[in-house]
Amino acid sequence: MNFPKFAFLLAVSVIAIPPPGLMLAQGVDAQMLLHPPVNSWPGYHGDYSGRRHSSLTQITPQNVKNLALAWAFQTDQPAAIKSSPLLVDGILYFTVPDKIWAVDARSGHQLWHYTHTPNNGNHIGQRGVAMYKEYLFFLSPDAHLVSLNAKDGTLRWEVTVADSAKGYWTTMAPLIVGNRVLVGVSGDFDNLSGYLRSLDPENGATQWQWNSTPPAGTPKQTTGGMTWMT
Repeated sequence: MNFPKFAFLLAVSVIAIPPPGLMLAQGVDAQMLLHPPVNSWPGYHGDYSGRRHSSLTQITPQNVKNLALAWAFQTDQPAAIKSSPLLVDGILYFTVPDKIWAVDARSGHQLWHYTHTPNNGNHIGQRGVAMYKEYLFFLSPDAHLVSLNAKDGTLRWEVTVADSAKGYWTTMAPLIVGNRVLVGVSGDFDNLSGYLRSLDPENGATQWQWNSTPPAGTPKQTTGGMTWMT
């Protein structure tokens, strides 16, 4: 059977997923991000090592030939899924530009779907969400950082992290470190400065910003690139 390659997410039964009664959005804390349970994937890389390695042992060279399709989820979108899904408490969270889904990892049943406000940002791709406590964090094509309640996908707050009218856009999955939401920016124009920004997960307030490109006129000015991290 053939499926459009841009329209679905496949899942196979390779992770010890909690029973349906336990599949509630319980959230992620700093300790879980440092030492993720083997049956979860709470950050873009799985953990801070960036190795994207799972210690699960159910799949072996001997039994991999027995894997089969468990379910398929149709997004009904023309955009390709370029995000790394998060798996927390048996729920998958994944994205395309402007859209987020929460899906039951056992059945493929949609729990909720969020659509960002239509915008003129660069819809080149979207790498995923970050999670802290019971909150999700998502960067939109028009360079807004959006925070949702993981339980039902309702909006908590939204802040602008760059001016898309100047040529900035954002595609990365935010990175959670402690009580900080770290984001970077993208853009193709030479006159755009790259920067990393840290925001408060509770209200979106800026905690600090580091500029990879010094302001114009800086003595012995060095150059720096854009700061998308994922």
